[in-house]
Amino acid sequence: MIDHVIKAIALSLNDEEKVYVGLNSIPAILGAFMARDFYGKKIRILGVAEADNPSEIKITPSTGNPFYVNETPILPTVESFDLAQKGKLDVMFLGPAQIDEETNVNLSVIGGYSKPKVRLPGGAATAYILPLVKKAILWNLKHSKSTLVKRVDFVTGSAKFSMNKVIVVTNLGVLEYSREDKKWYVKYIYPWSNFAKIVENTAFQVYNAIQGVIDVNEEEKNFITKLDPDDLRSSLEY
Repeated sequence: MIDHVIKAIALSLNDEEKVYVGLNSIPAILGAFMARDFYGKKIRILGVAEADNPSEIKITPSTGNPFYVNETPILPTVESFDLAQKGKLDVMFLGPAQIDEETNVNLSVIGGYSKPKVRLPGGAATAYILPLVKKAILWNLKHSKSTLVKRVDFVTGSAKFSMNKVIVVTNLGVLEYSREDKKWYVKYIYPWSNFAKIVENTAFQVYNAIQGVIDVNEEEKNFITKLDPDDLRSSLEY
């Protein structure tokens, strides 16, 4: 399943985009490298490890580890944030615990804020960058009515008042938010999923605009495995 999510992320990236990868974002960093080095997309990969478009990586438990890249120019995080403020950062990834029908995301708490059932890692710069980046790619590997919710328990960040593109990549498919009619559309599915299954597992209404089925061939799987030989990505599967 995880390799399909990685491919879906790669297919969501376009030529000439500056792509920022945050902490603990193994699917995002693998998807970015797959887009650039397998599909040949002309993207520039940035991130919290402060490497400016590294030529290679070694996947570690944290994509913020400065030692996962070698011989790479440095771009301090503050300068990446400056790019966002100037409207020059094209893509940012987030892995929220909850996403709602208004493009609000929750990386803070499940339940009430004062006495939460679960306290999450926090949003870092989510509130700042999410409305500024041109395209937000949100990933969640447990697509359910508890994760794609009517209303998040806590608004860590929001693209509600922005005009940017918001894409959600999950273990069931790829959804995209339409600013024009304020609706979520299912754009891609996987061999094991379908529109009915996505409807069944989403708390808000979604609409069918399926363009195809994303599957992973042997060559693509081998490329991903080469980047992640210790198979750390599989630890994220439920």
